Amino acid sequence: MPQRNETPHGLLLALLGNWPSYLSYLATFLTVGVIWLNHHGVFQRIRRVDRTIQWWNLILLLLVSFTPFPNALLAEYLEHDGFLSPDARVAAATYALVFAAATVPWVGIWHHLAKHPNLLEPGWDGRYAKHERKRSLLGLVAYACGIVVAGSLPLLAVALFLLAAAYYATTAGGVRLPRRRNGSAP
Repeated sequence: MPQRNETPHGLLLALLGNWPSYLSYLATFLTVGVIWLNHHGVFQRIRRVDRTIQWWNLILLLLVSFTPFPNALLAEYLEHDGFLSPDARVAAATYALVFAAATVPWVGIWHHLAKHPNLLEPGWDGRYAKHERKRSLLGLVAYACGIVVAGSLPLLAVALFLLAAAYYATTAGGVRLPRRRNGSAP
């Protein structure tokens, strides 16, 4: 919350000065929203959930429930310490680390489904699950890059987080891969 300021336009200036909080919130909201869309999509494609899927899902939910912490950290240190300070860099790297960790359960879920395609609904096969596993691995790469970039340019790291959210938002429905003419996977 901005500090009360008795000067003309004090509140407006204080609100405008909170732009790092808005940026961090936007990145987090979009990322968590996209996680929700993808979560909904994956469970529409699963016919039967086994214990492994349950555990990966529980880990995913744990990490998503933890996201307010790096969001607050990023907003606080970008706003008060300047966006090039060492603490802002650590905050951005921590943010990236938490979201990188949140991509691991996705990789695990899709890896398990690739090995056990019988858990998928008809029309979705192991080849599709392998494709989705690769798509999930891109998140690990993006957030690993975010950790590196945060070490020198925290705002650029936040832009990378927003790009990752946009990528996953536009591909949230997944891609149905074409079958070979004889019905088998390539």
